[in-house]
Amino acid sequence: MSLAIEYRTIGININTTSNPDVKKDIKKMDGVSKEFLEKEFPNYYQNKNTNIALQCQNLINIYGKKGWEHYFQGQIGNLILFYFKRNADSDRSEINYKLSSYEESLIQSLDKSQRP
Repeated sequence: MSLAIEYRTIGININTTSNPDVKKDIKKMDGVSKEFLEKEFPNYYQNKNTNIALQCQNLINIYGKKGWEHYFQGQIGNLILFYFKRNADSDRSEINYKLSSYEESLIQSLDKSQRP
């Protein structure tokens, strides 16, 4: 009896970008104040988490909670590839983990066929 394994590969672009800078942004927009931008876009100007290792760790944990085993990673240019596998014949009814809004935001840019 052979065991059917399914695989999932996802890529994360690690191009580094500069943190949001409200002072630079108001120079680009005439008539817009710093206070307005910070009030209207608080998540953008307060979210300065560029800890790529932590983001990768969180992503791997999301897949683990859905029954995927992370077994390898590689890199092509600025793209980190994560490889996961799981038993294709396993009963997934036991894996009833609902993702938090933060976890959903981490995987939202993935193709639906790549989500956990």
